[in-house]
Amino acid sequence: MTTARDSIEATIKTLLECLNGGDAAGVAAHYTDDAALLPPDAARIDGREGIQGVWQGLIDADVRDVALTTQEVDVFGDVANEVGTISATAPSEDGGRVQLAGKYVAVWKRGGDGNWRLRRDIWNFDA
Repeated sequence: MTTARDSIEATIKTLLECLNGGDAAGVAAHYTDDAALLPPDAARIDGREGIQGVWQGLIDADVRDVALTTQEVDVFGDVANEVGTISATAPSEDGGRVQLAGKYVAVWKRGGDGNWRLRRDIWNFDA
């Protein structure tokens, strides 16, 4: 039997394939219609169109090798809270690459079609 955590982790895998493949629209499709993104050092972004724009900006900034590792998933009916870690690489000032590491909290919502989508997404990077 597939658990909510299994389904969420499978969804994360396809989301990362889109993100690391440069497909911001594909990433945004993993969010609910009423989703909100709460990126570090920026204002809240509501809705898929705005969320797509944020991810396109990170793709354009050459953020790559994004990886998410789920640490916890708590399920409450059709809502799940996930806590995990994030890693990525980004351009450095000297023309090389810098490794980023951080953490995130995501709120997932299971739709009428049975698929889990992100409803709230917040992250920050370690100092």
